[in-house]
Amino acid sequence: MTEYMPIMLDVREMKVLLVGGGKIAGRKAGQLVAAGADLTVISPHAGSDILKMEEAGQLRWIRREASEEDISDYRIIYAASGDEALNERLAEAAHRVGTLVNVASRAQAGNFIHPAVLRRGRLIVAASTSGAGPSAASALIRELDERFGEEYETYAEFLYFMRCKVRETVDEPEIRHRLMRKLTETDILNQIRQDRFVPWSDIEAAAWIAREREE
Repeated sequence: MTEYMPIMLDVREMKVLLVGGGKIAGRKAGQLVAAGADLTVISPHAGSDILKMEEAGQLRWIRREASEEDISDYRIIYAASGDEALNERLAEAAHRVGTLVNVASRAQAGNFIHPAVLRRGRLIVAASTSGAGPSAASALIRELDERFGEEYETYAEFLYFMRCKVRETVDEPEIRHRLMRKLTETDILNQIRQDRFVPWSDIEAAAWIAREREE
């Protein structure tokens, strides 16, 4: 069994190639555009989602069949055409040059896969079966959707705000770690759930940091 390494990847302005223009390619294009990728689509035909994104200037669409030679200019390849043989040829070419490649028609042909994802603002919860059963991972995410409500978006924003303040004022890594752990032990999440939470000001954040770092 392939042992995948879970990561969160920043693809802003990264050159990404998406081969294919159907529904699967359209969904991937939307995700990549939302993440800020420098996206090129190669396909003789494209669905309405890709057309709309091209018209909005969010991606480039090259209207032809892709070939192995196309991959050399890109850091990530998505082989999502309806032609499985083409997808596999692109994957083999990507492997030869060490490029990351995702293959929609057969996950094992690529070297990375996408998990099912639940987003709550900065909070991202991912689930994967390592390609064994994507529908099972999606079902798990639906269960987690009921577990993690909208309050987690506010909570994650609060933690991000405080992490920035801690990094600005505390130099010692071990104290930073202790302060962030203490934050997760506070009653903030319950306050948000009960609609009692008032966002902290810079002064309140600084006072909390000063008080807790001495303990």
